[in-house]
Amino acid sequence: MLNPISGLKPPQAVMPMHFSFISKRKYRLSHPLIIIVLACVISNAAAQDQVQETANAFSRYTRQSPAEKIFVHTDKSLYIAGEIIWFKAYTTDATLNKPLNISKVTYVEILDTAGKAIMQAKIGMQKGSGNGSAYLPLTINSGNYVLRAYTNWMKNFSPAFFFEKPLTIINTQKISPAVQGIKKDSFNVSFFPEGGNLVHNINAKVAFKAADAYGKGFNFRGSLLDDNDTLLHFNPLHAGIGNFSFTPQAGHVYKAVIQLPAGGSLIKELPAPYPTGYTMQVNNESGAIQVIVQTNTGNTAPVYLFIHSRHVVKYNAAATPVNGKAVFNINKQTLNSGISHLTVFNSDKKPVCERLFFKPPQQQLRISLQAEMPTYTTRKKIDISYTATGSHAGDSSNLSMAVYRVDSLQPLDETFIDQYLLLASDLAGPIENPAWYFTDTSAQTEEALDNLLLTQGWRRFKWQDVLQNNKQYFTYVPEYNGHIITGTVTSQPTGKPVMNVETYLSAPGLRTQFTTAVSDSSGKLGYEMKNFYGSGSITLQTSQARKNNYQLTINNPFSSMPATTVPQLFLLPAANPVTLQQHSLSMQVQNIYSAEKSNRFSLPVSDTSAFYLHPDATYYLDDYTRFTTMEEILREYVKLVNVRKREGIYYLDVFDLSGNKILTSNPLVLLDGVPIQDMNELLKLDPLKLRKLDVVNRRYIMGATIFDGILNWESINGDMAGYTLPPAAITLDYAALNEEREFYSPVYDMPANAGSHLPDFRNLLYWNPNITTSGSNTQHAVFYSSDLPGKYVVVLQGISASGLSGSQVTSFQVNK
Repeated sequence: MLNPISGLKPPQAVMPMHFSFISKRKYRLSHPLIIIVLACVISNAAAQDQVQETANAFSRYTRQSPAEKIFVHTDKSLYIAGEIIWFKAYTTDATLNKPLNISKVTYVEILDTAGKAIMQAKIGMQKGSGNGSAYLPLTINSGNYVLRAYTNWMKNFSPAFFFEKPLTIINTQKISPAVQGIKKDSFNVSFFPEGGNLVHNINAKVAFKAADAYGKGFNFRGSLLDDNDTLLHFNPLHAGIGNFSFTPQAGHVYKAVIQLPAGGSLIKELPAPYPTGYTMQVNNESGAIQVIVQTNTGNTAPVYLFIHSRHVVKYNAAATPVNGKAVFNINKQTLNSGISHLTVFNSDKKPVCERLFFKPPQQQLRISLQAEMPTYTTRKKIDISYTATGSHAGDSSNLSMAVYRVDSLQPLDETFIDQYLLLASDLAGPIENPAWYFTDTSAQTEEALDNLLLTQGWRRFKWQDVLQNNKQYFTYVPEYNGHIITGTVTSQPTGKPVMNVETYLSAPGLRTQFTTAVSDSSGKLGYEMKNFYGSGSITLQTSQARKNNYQLTINNPFSSMPATTVPQLFLLPAANPVTLQQHSLSMQVQNIYSAEKSNRFSLPVSDTSAFYLHPDATYYLDDYTRFTTMEEILREYVKLVNVRKREGIYYLDVFDLSGNKILTSNPLVLLDGVPIQDMNELLKLDPLKLRKLDVVNRRYIMGATIFDGILNWESINGDMAGYTLPPAAITLDYAALNEEREFYSPVYDMPANAGSHLPDFRNLLYWNPNITTSGSNTQHAVFYSSDLPGKYVVVLQGISASGLSGSQVTSFQVNK
């Protein structure tokens, strides 16, 4: 019986038998049988060590670099410029697919064909989810775009693992000229030997993928030529992907001739076969998979099969080739649902073959979804009932629901969370119509899915780094407590980075933020901004605000790496002018009659306390006599703060309550979150424009910075009461985390409301990104139909606390 992890018999079950045999017969050490037996024991032990060493190295590596996955549910997939896009982001642990409460910020952007962002947003995350929205301005060109999402931590790895989703935006006010068809040389066909290698005289399966310039597969007829002889013909099974098998021979060159759909042909050379090497063949049986490793090297040393599913070691075994062939049989129950990575190592610990395998999920989040009636009339109440059942009775679920009209322009958006987490998130680049692979469990679908995986033989890491236990260094840290703003300090005279410069970052206004950072040896700065929402400005200063010796810069937090998805060719839908006109009219009516209601925002419930939490004293200036100078206020009723003047310069002395002494340096003085370092400038302020003062009568430590007390002033209007920043300070426009826009849906519960003459041209009837369920209790979503007849779909999807994901779609009809 093989050990499910090592694939070898445990040494303790083998060694006693051999040593007992030796002790009874008392053979000399040089006896051939003894040498053979000992060689087997040593070989088995060495193989066992190799197997365990690989598993240990992989586990160490994955512990150092935990991986996140992101899925984004958008309300639909086609928009008219001038509309609002709504979205919900889910962050999961890449190992367990459970909601992950590590990164508190998700970066969402919409990229055009040139990779330029037309929209960027930072979404606050709590317990693995967050939602946002964005207005699509009328300056956008019509075209296909890519919505991309990632966390700061994910920027340490390949952008191929960012979430990407195609979107279409049509600007009816700014029609772009029609795009010409794709040229002949824009087509490409790539070939992928199973396991990665073609080797002389070993039969191999070769997958192929045919795509146009936009990554869309196409059908064709192909021929494999050996010099000028035709060996076989082939064609795709689905989405331009298929496979064929043949045995490459030494001294032969193999070419494929592709007959293009628009006429003409494309000739591609297959990867050159190796004279010697290893191949890999995976046979999918009913309850097991069989992995056959073949080699023509003549080497009889063991080969090793290593399988991991979602960063967890699931199988690790050794086998000795017999007549150049080693066979592994793996019970499918050993593997996780979704993608598994199969890697073959030779006896020198070098990876020689690799491919992917997909195991359908045995359990998913069970979602039931039903409209109260199949047909409604306009402006009528619609009741959608739903349940979401997880792995056990108390398994709660986090879901989002969209209800929108489908037509010849807007089809059903088939980007679903369960299919993404199990399949697309572990593959490089986009998948054409991923939902197709989950439509049924037929043999054809299973074969097409395996073909897809054969074109994806790659991994997230370098095995050399894993096996050599190389220490990993990361540029980007997880934003565990909130958004991190990064920057640099350089010397103005030299332009070189400067270390140990104390800096202050402020977000002025009614909801202020203040934090500090000291530059490291590379001049880098990092400011952690908790609960930092809204759009406005930030102010940067050094602790020596009157000196202009330093240049402060802020980094762009969005990734500069290009998207892996290329938007498909956009053609203006000239065949549907009436439908396009309807979409445009809907957008214009909504912006005219519902703009105010659609632009209401609210901040998430969060701790709004100042960074020092509890002041030792608070003064609301309206509670006291309104003096006309700041000096009078400080002297007359602000206790334990003394004003003194020496040689024309004012100083503030704060009495330390904890140490029962006067602190010797000026305190940190803030005005709407912005430090005032010159006390003379503070005393010039108009106190009639100030509302409140907090005083901290103790030494306060913030990171590497120490303040001798704190005086935090708030103005009445959040406008800094006319204070002018020193020349060395810089102010930048900066968008923080998105405030949550309130989704507007009119209610027609009264005859007067239903009879209103205001037009209601909503094609998005309902959007709720914050649905939670527990157990199998039935819940309801209630809303009203608009004035637009047609077919409407209801999409509900999400994930449970136990890591089960699921989606469900239903529909209803609205008639006039």
